[in-house]
Amino acid sequence: MRQINLIFGCHSHQPVGNFDDVFEMAYEKAYRPFMDVLERYPAVRVTQHFTGPLYDWFIEHRPDFIKRLAAGVASGQLEIMGGGYYEPMLCAIPERDALAQIERMNAFCVEHFGAAPKGMWLAERVWEPHLPRTLVAAGMGYTAVDDSHLLCSGLTPDEMFGYYVTEDEGRALNVFPILERLRYLVPFHQVKESIAFLEEHATEDGLRCAVLHDDGEKFGVWPQTHRSVYEEGWLDEFFEALSLNKEWLHSVTYSQHMAQVPAIGRVYLPTASYKEMMEWALPTPMHKRLKRILKEVESDEGRAAEYKLFLRGSFWRNFLVKYPEANNIHKRMLRVSERLETLSRRKKDPRLEQARRLLHQGQCNCAYWHGVFGGLYLNHLRTALYEKLIEADSVLDRVAHKNENWVACESVDFDADGHAEAVLENSRLMLAFSARDGGTLFEWDYKPKPFNFGNTLSRREEEYHDLLRSGRVQVGEDGQGGHSIHEIVRAKEAGLDEYLVYDAYRRVSMRDHFLPDPIEARALWMGAYDELGDFATGEYRLETSKDTVTMVRQGVVRAGLEYPVSIRKTVSLRPRASEFEIRYDLVQTGNGVLSALFGIEWAVNLLSGSAFDRYYRSDDRDMHYTKLGEMGCDDGLSHIALRDDWQHLECALRFDRPARVYRFAVETVSQSENGQERVYQGSVVIPCWPLIMNPGTVVSVGLTAAVLQTELGVRS
Repeated sequence: MRQINLIFGCHSHQPVGNFDDVFEMAYEKAYRPFMDVLERYPAVRVTQHFTGPLYDWFIEHRPDFIKRLAAGVASGQLEIMGGGYYEPMLCAIPERDALAQIERMNAFCVEHFGAAPKGMWLAERVWEPHLPRTLVAAGMGYTAVDDSHLLCSGLTPDEMFGYYVTEDEGRALNVFPILERLRYLVPFHQVKESIAFLEEHATEDGLRCAVLHDDGEKFGVWPQTHRSVYEEGWLDEFFEALSLNKEWLHSVTYSQHMAQVPAIGRVYLPTASYKEMMEWALPTPMHKRLKRILKEVESDEGRAAEYKLFLRGSFWRNFLVKYPEANNIHKRMLRVSERLETLSRRKKDPRLEQARRLLHQGQCNCAYWHGVFGGLYLNHLRTALYEKLIEADSVLDRVAHKNENWVACESVDFDADGHAEAVLENSRLMLAFSARDGGTLFEWDYKPKPFNFGNTLSRREEEYHDLLRSGRVQVGEDGQGGHSIHEIVRAKEAGLDEYLVYDAYRRVSMRDHFLPDPIEARALWMGAYDELGDFATGEYRLETSKDTVTMVRQGVVRAGLEYPVSIRKTVSLRPRASEFEIRYDLVQTGNGVLSALFGIEWAVNLLSGSAFDRYYRSDDRDMHYTKLGEMGCDDGLSHIALRDDWQHLECALRFDRPARVYRFAVETVSQSENGQERVYQGSVVIPCWPLIMNPGTVVSVGLTAAVLQTELGVRS
């Protein structure tokens, strides 16, 4: 009799910072009903992997679910797979943190399931060749990756039915390939198609093993799947088929299979992930080219499968180049990790364990990249990571300093681009400046209520935007359930193509503009104007002292004639202060009088542009609760603030001379499980002053940027 083994696994995850009702919805639609069905089929073996954010939620809200998992482990029906507790991308964090994250998961499993896991899930199946050393050091014996990883190594599709041994520095690890074909069949096609596929690849010796391991959310959370998987009975039918065919189709766990069948051989894997991830990691123009080539290849039905073996995209780390905002979070995380390691070597303080957990939470991978779903584009996920990292930094401040009477300033390559940035901080604020990118403020952290006001995201082109331009996008929730998530093209609202506006530079603060006068707010929003100066993205010279950052540039303004202009901007911070002072000194050294509109761009994200409790206000006049998403221009203001009554936070700008203040929202168009959508990424405020600059005369502008905590609309 021809036989085959089947490993069926689910990886279930919700990001740090996701909304509680999303956890609840996923539990009710997928995690609980999956176990309800599984418990009716004792012959079926399943490997389950849940991430730390889910375990934390279960413990607090559904402790009985943990007991159900433990009962499944005790009966032998379930194998629990380990991993990094807060689902970090192991290749993107220091090895010491990777080991600590895995040990955190091991300790949880020992406490609740009676034993440490024998193998672990790799977040997004992102593989780098050094990982066997790390995983083996953490006590792991196996992991699972996509079949594309092994195909990239030169193996053939027919060699994907089993497991292989790989190693780094002699540390050997078993690696199972997850079959793409089964990933796409389950649960989107009829059960009989999956059974036929398995029957086709069965052998007389019965040694082969097919691995199906994919997102647990496919079984109830993805669009239309709760209806098809549970209400229409797909999962019952699948488990019934496994039970009825158990004479030749053996349902096993990873550990059971390894105990019965040896490895096929040895393999070395290149940097890889699943094929879609490698496509998403490409710069958008190259992503489009690859999609076009793949489409051409697929048209040759006779050779498509062979050609596609040799076509692949980039690898995960390229997201840190594609999205500077992702790199910012990543390097902020590394800064906290290094600081924690340094303090841990010098001091034994129980508060360091609190900082370590916060760091681990801040390493959750989802907001570090963007693919078919929101990821980096979801501002609440980025906010959650910054919250954990800033709070960890605050804990480390209290360990490192005896009191709050300190200011620190350093010149450091913060973003690892080979150029020095400046970090200016005290017990309340952390400010990071890029002299190379227009002398800008790219991070503005408030420590007492951990929040990064500079957590914006620039508008940039994505490959899927072409679908909006084509007019082939379906608006609304209706759709067919028999398609993979990668085939669904929907939009949450009509007219999204009007928001496909792309930024010429990163939306951060203290970016300097010389603008034509007059100019409209909409032109600034669209980027449809002439930049008269070369300061906005020009390189400044950086100078630092104990409590001051100074950035200087000699540039040119072209306003009829060409005028040499120098800008010197100085930022000062005092101990304990929640505000910082900025002084601009401008000098024009050409011939004639320069007349231009000088503006200083600020970009702030308070998470919503449409909420009634997020609005602009001014000490100068009543702004009638103008929402942060509204576009406009206000003349003659010496003060403007962005208020968040939900978080009880306000950031305010005060000028030493009245300004004409332009304002507009930055909204991106990105994908989610339910279609393409508009997402608020911040509000841009540009105070401007008409300047008349005589040769050699210094023109100065002073600003104060302050953070206030508020209660019920009243400053505290």
